Amino acid sequence: MSNNSNKVQFITRTALLLALVITIQLAGRLLPNSSFIVGPLVNACLLVSTALTGVWSGIIISVASPYASLINNHAPVAAALLPFAPFVALGNAVYVLSYYLLRKKSAVAGICIGSILKFAFLFSAINIFLSVLNFPKFAKVLTLLFGWPQLFTALLGGMIALAVIKSYARSSAWK
Repeated sequence: MSNNSNKVQFITRTALLLALVITIQLAGRLLPNSSFIVGPLVNACLLVSTALTGVWSGIIISVASPYASLINNHAPVAAALLPFAPFVALGNAVYVLSYYLLRKKSAVAGICIGSILKFAFLFSAINIFLSVLNFPKFAKVLTLLFGWPQLFTALLGGMIALAVIKSYARSSAWK
């Protein structure tokens, strides 16, 4: 395959997976308490993009997805989340990089370690963030949102991703 063909394939796959993430985020707005549906699906897309398209695809989607989510979020807490979006992007990137670096030895270890690191980073970051910026109205919600649910959704997203990756490995769809 030519270099130009590889670039087109990378851009196309990354764009399609980012579009899927945005669609999932938008659909989640229609459901009450959708974090436990949207979170795992977005995390799955991060790892699927990394496994099937490359680490830079996962990083691009990691960085773009929190901003895409905020653009379409009309909840009052969205204003408090805007300055926190870079931390969400970094947490996603930690998740993607952990999986990428460990996937050949053990994809499960990459998912578990990436999930723990993402959770630890986001939980620490939100506590520091809230100590610096004053959001008393949203502090409790944000602390919960970036607490244990991050660990759960990352682990569940990793399990979903493994199933998708294994399915594609058996097909010729991404070759």
